[in-house]
Amino acid sequence: MNSNQLLNGMIILSLFLVISICFLYPPPLKRVGKEALEYPAAAVLLIITAVLLRVVQKRGVSRLQKRTLTLGLLFGLLWTIEIGINNLVRPGLPLRDIIDNIFWAVIALLIFITATREAILTNRFRDGVRAGLWSGIASGAVACLTALVLIVFGMGFILQDDLNIREWRQVNPTGNLRGMAAYFALETLAGAIMHLYILGILMGLILGIIGSVSAKMLNALKTIFRRRYRTRI
Repeated sequence: MNSNQLLNGMIILSLFLVISICFLYPPPLKRVGKEALEYPAAAVLLIITAVLLRVVQKRGVSRLQKRTLTLGLLFGLLWTIEIGINNLVRPGLPLRDIIDNIFWAVIALLIFITATREAILTNRFRDGVRAGLWSGIASGAVACLTALVLIVFGMGFILQDDLNIREWRQVNPTGNLRGMAAYFALETLAGAIMHLYILGILMGLILGIIGSVSAKMLNALKTIFRRRYRTRI
């Protein structure tokens, strides 16, 4: 299985997990409204993403796409580690926020480096943007799938988190455990979608553009220095 097939499989699996979560943890009747729309909205976004990926891949898969997708999948494992720390180790505040920021910064830096490197090698602005986008969507897909798997198979870990217990008491002091599970299923689902589309696709696109601009500047500086060096010789 290549990186493209793996990405497609993760998006499809994420879609099935969203549907499963909808039946496992339906929103409480008192809160049906915007919360109830999260499930169909997430499903629609994943369906659109899966279709767009197929359309793009039918046009041909470049070496750049394969390479940067593979790197992005590896970057996404860092999100998996971060999610694992938050839900298994469960550090308190402010340490948890510090850890989150460190992982975010490292992943963002890796995507930026990937985009800059590709743009430098080809001297094409669009290649840097594509590298950022593909590595971003791949890393976000891993994070999204990890969070959804956690909801379906690891809800017990979420419910044992002291920070979550404290939040639930503020939201609904008299709520039962089932209500708490439904509440955090929706919260975690929102986080999963955010990792795919905000911290994945959008961040990858932005970092791809910045990396391409940086590559253009570096290539221009190289040209200037070479000309000056040759002139002195």
